[in-house]
Amino acid sequence: MRLKYVIRRLKRLFDAYLPDRELIMRTDGKVWFVKISKKTQVAGLILIIVTSGWGIFSSFSFFVVGKVIEAKEKEILKTRIVYRGLLSEISNYQSKFTILTDDLEKNHVSMLDLVEKNANLQLNLSTAKSKLVSSKRQYETELVSSKRQYETELVSSKRQYETELVSSKRRQDEIAAIKGKLKAKLKDIEQRMRSLNTHNFKLKGNLTSISGSLESALTERNSALMLNERLNERTSELSKNLENLQNSEKNVIARLTLATVDEIGVLEKFISRTGILPKQLISGKKGTSTLAQGGPFVEMRQGGEPGAFLKSSIDSLGARLDRLSKLKRLVGIIPFSPPLEHFSISSHFGKRRDPINKRWAMHYGLDLTSFKKAKVYATAPGKVVKSGYKGKYGRFIEIDHGDGFKTRYGHLYKTLVKRGQEVKFRQKIGLLGNSGRSTGSHLHYEVTHNGKQKNPWRFIKAGKYVYKN
Repeated sequence: MRLKYVIRRLKRLFDAYLPDRELIMRTDGKVWFVKISKKTQVAGLILIIVTSGWGIFSSFSFFVVGKVIEAKEKEILKTRIVYRGLLSEISNYQSKFTILTDDLEKNHVSMLDLVEKNANLQLNLSTAKSKLVSSKRQYETELVSSKRQYETELVSSKRQYETELVSSKRRQDEIAAIKGKLKAKLKDIEQRMRSLNTHNFKLKGNLTSISGSLESALTERNSALMLNERLNERTSELSKNLENLQNSEKNVIARLTLATVDEIGVLEKFISRTGILPKQLISGKKGTSTLAQGGPFVEMRQGGEPGAFLKSSIDSLGARLDRLSKLKRLVGIIPFSPPLEHFSISSHFGKRRDPINKRWAMHYGLDLTSFKKAKVYATAPGKVVKSGYKGKYGRFIEIDHGDGFKTRYGHLYKTLVKRGQEVKFRQKIGLLGNSGRSTGSHLHYEVTHNGKQKNPWRFIKAGKYVYKN
């Protein structure tokens, strides 16, 4: 009945404003009559309206696309600048670690050389001491044996001389000869004593030279010990600097990781309020996630490969930042916003009695009531896949938001978007009405994910926390 009434009103308007017209043309006394019918005028008017609308739409789309491309280019430029800054910081840290590692290796080689010299000096010192002790013992032994031999020979010669002196004069010549022999032996003993004294002086000279060598060795040993102490102090200082650098890196990366983990937890909590697991949204499969992690805790030990701890920490932080960016993108496309500014709920999601036949049925949406022709808004950015009249839904709009999320708007008074049109967040797409199978003015609102119906009220309640934070 309403459609027939609308057709009659349009026919009256066309009859009033677009009657049949005739054009009279005269040339050289000849007259022509050109008749313009009502259908021709309507077709021309429609052509003018369509051409104007297409021009306005093309100009608006070109302007909007240009602004979007310019904004994306600015975001890409900022991201590149931040990425280059991080690369420069990482290269500086790696160069510092390389310089410190080279210094530690040089100091270690110098310490090994000093330890080897110290061992050689101690070996030479023990060898000189053993030689000195053996030479002294040999000298004392030779001196004692020579003294005993001289005393023995002297006593025997004296006894023999006294015996021969008491005897007859015949043996005076023999005594003289024996005396000469004794003198010769005495000279020999004196020469041997002199040689022993000379050997003693040589031993004293050797002992003096060994003492000088020992003093020089002790001096070198003391200087080596002092150098070793200075090297130990330098090594401990370098170790402290290296430890401070590593601690500062750990603190920076730990703060960034903690902030990222906190933000990830907040976003996952918001998404979980809708009844959908965040891991399922990120991975695209139930119970699996490309970012799943675990295993025993093994502390990163110092002294490993230079920059190994920094690399592993940056890899871990990069994985978390990647997860955070995916969650932010999901929050941007999930329909958290309500489709009306002011509304009340007349029928919730789930089992209910049908308002027309009073039989139990499953209600896969949310019925929101407000005043007639209230503005209906897109709850998230997306692309219109359906717009028009759809059976019991009446005037109907369906929007695809990506990643399996879709929203549906039924019983509209009027649709303001077309199929294939890109819509922004909170863009006006229609007016609330009473078309289709309906008992009064309201909006039937549905949310689906991967073809399965979801409770829209969970999304709206979760959106209160999202937009609040």
